[in-house]
Amino acid sequence: MNNNLNRIASVRWLAAAVLGLSALSAQAVEDESIYSYTRVEAGTGKVRGQAGSSQSLAVDGWVGGDFNRLWYQFDGERTGGRTEASELQLLYGRYIAPFWDAQVGLRHDERPGQRTYLAVGVRGLAPYAFDVDLKLFVRNDGKVSARTRFENDFLLTNRFIARPYINVEWSASNLDPTVRRGPYQTDVGLQARYEFNRRVAPYVDVSRTFYPRAQSGGQRPATTVRAGLRLIF
Repeated sequence: MNNNLNRIASVRWLAAAVLGLSALSAQAVEDESIYSYTRVEAGTGKVRGQAGSSQSLAVDGWVGGDFNRLWYQFDGERTGGRTEASELQLLYGRYIAPFWDAQVGLRHDERPGQRTYLAVGVRGLAPYAFDVDLKLFVRNDGKVSARTRFENDFLLTNRFIARPYINVEWSASNLDPTVRRGPYQTDVGLQARYEFNRRVAPYVDVSRTFYPRAQSGGQRPATTVRAGLRLIF
């Protein structure tokens, strides 16, 4: 009788151990799972008052788990067949709060001039689902600048979506002869897109660029209208 009870107890203990190991293994697999997200927006249009067409390409995404991610961003723009801007960011992101990542990494500009920056910032969702991207940049010559971007999606229907956005570039000192300390560039715009599904959506984008701290000889305000395609991978 005692032997049978011991055997039953041993079987129960072994079953509990196996179930416990299975749960730990499942948790480990879940913690090590890798996910990814990439948004690509390619558009073409016109900058009012400038000759030639304007093309833009924006890539924004990440790969990683729930706590550690590699973020990547690319922005490029051509006007009249000439590359006006080309910027790449590679950032390590670490979860710090629900819907928020702290980021650190590098930014490299090919246009309008070749520059490399140390980038530090945070990115996440503020109340009312505002996508917030705050970055501080330290240029390779020691100049310090910053960028603040806010955007949000408003569903007009289940498929027709309006996304207003504002992007402000800041400088802690005079960056060059045409840019003084303070907010030196502001982009305000509205993108309207129609989602055939969550992955494919044509869009129309209207934006206005201001240069509030540009010195004499700097760039003047400009309005840009573009049509393009948004893809999610």
